Amino acid sequence: MGQVIVLLPSLNEEKGIGEVIDRIQKIDIQEKGYSIKILVIDGNSTDKTREISESKGAEVILQSDIGGKGIGVREAINHILKKSNDGDIMIMMDADATYFPEDIPRFVDILKNYDVVWGSRLRGKIEKKAMSSINRLGNIILSMTASMVFWKRTTDLCTGYWGFRLSSLREIVLTAEGFNLEADLFSSVAKKKLKTQEIPINYAHREGFSNLKWYKDGPRIFAMIFKKRFK
Repeated sequence: MGQVIVLLPSLNEEKGIGEVIDRIQKIDIQEKGYSIKILVIDGNSTDKTREISESKGAEVILQSDIGGKGIGVREAINHILKKSNDGDIMIMMDADATYFPEDIPRFVDILKNYDVVWGSRLRGKIEKKAMSSINRLGNIILSMTASMVFWKRTTDLCTGYWGFRLSSLREIVLTAEGFNLEADLFSSVAKKKLKTQEIPINYAHREGFSNLKWYKDGPRIFAMIFKKRFK
């Protein structure tokens, strides 16, 4: 039996993380032949994120290096790779209840034939006010740029919903520190020429406040595309 590790990066997500964990379709995943582990990487939350996660049966890692999402996820991935087998699967999604945990079995099925899968909100249904007009436009521009630079299509570069075979995850090297993580993931996967698929997903209005700042994080995402391409 393989294992599905659901990785939830979090920072002050007490309003959404319990719902996310509760909605993971554990029985469906087990019927596909996998055990399931929920791993929360917490970026030093000041609310009840860690307490809620642990009460729901998740393993919680407190981010040791104070910094952004990219640092936390890289730390969590190192932890996962040390303790897991190549036949295992990692699914990463945000802990704010914007993504649908019910989609995890779809990701698991696709990873039988692909190395990496990510969900595109732009190809699915976006709930009203779930994504601002400026974030949507910025994402479209960044996605088009990444697609042209790497000659590999993505319609949602900034998606937080990813699935990896562990054997494929071992092949990539990540350097992101903040919300440029997703651009780092896509760029690394494209450079390694891994077998990938993008699927439509739905996107809901978030629980709690967003830590993303478009005017600060947008340029960092743009810079990551070219840094990875020409490094």
